Amino acid sequence: MRDDVTERSGTEVPEPATETETNGPDESTQAPSPEETAWSGPGAWVVPALVAILGLVAVWGALTIEAPPNATRPGPGAFPGVVGVLLLITAVCMAVVNLRGRGSESGVSPLAWFEGRPVLIVLAGLVVHIALLEVLGWLLAGALLFWIVAYAFGARAHLRDAIVALSISAAVQVGFSFGLGLNLPGGFLEVLL
Repeated sequence: MRDDVTERSGTEVPEPATETETNGPDESTQAPSPEETAWSGPGAWVVPALVAILGLVAVWGALTIEAPPNATRPGPGAFPGVVGVLLLITAVCMAVVNLRGRGSESGVSPLAWFEGRPVLIVLAGLVVHIALLEVLGWLLAGALLFWIVAYAFGARAHLRDAIVALSISAAVQVGFSFGLGLNLPGGFLEVLL
């Protein structure tokens, strides 16, 4: 049939493109997937540096916190101190992994399991929670935070998640009020009630 078309029109009809020509460049020229390649260069040191900075801030805060005179041991600086030390240990372990170059031979990143999207959503939720805590009060701001964390990790039944988040927030507020004798911020609900 191709020869018939050529004879009638006098021009040659181009052949249809093969499958490899229509799919774009072959696999050897495609950029490597960031989830399958090891971190290299300066980017490999960003996360350990951030973890080390957070650890140093926590340890510094634990050492400089002013404890009330009637505080018993271990005191209010114990928890942030432990968290800070654990963060510093984690940063050192990550730095050792970078120095050893583990994962570069196999081409798989040691942090391939890490998904950044949920972490970023939770961090944004914490910022919103801190900003709204005094205005909304613990009950609503805490419920919003719990709902955002559930959303970040894949929960999509929004009404059910909101009810569960409000229940958890209320339980925490009751636990702090009656169990510890501490009042969490009431926000505008405290004024209304």
